[in-house]
Amino acid sequence: MSFADLTGRLDEAVMSHLADSASATYTPQDVEPLTVSVIIDRDVERVVGGMQSGTMERRTELTGYSRELGEGKRGETVSLGRETWRLVSKSTDDGHLVTWIVTGG
Repeated sequence: MSFADLTGRLDEAVMSHLADSASATYTPQDVEPLTVSVIIDRDVERVVGGMQSGTMERRTELTGYSRELGEGKRGETVSLGRETWRLVSKSTDDGHLVTWIVTGG
């Protein structure tokens, strides 16, 4: 089994155990809406470097498969139940899972 196979299996395990939903609706600007799997992390705290006082930032992050959300654009939305999250900026993308900073909810 290759390393790529193992990382793919790990990503599947993470999403199957931690995903808030496997049926969120991603609405791109120029394409029909898609059903995607997502993890929503609310009140993520991050220390902003370079500040003597250690300024804290709180934000909401949305994680999903790169193949589903990796090409997303600022302003597109992901809906989960009654909540709608707007993509603001891509935080990380390792080619398997992508994390977006989002607003709304």
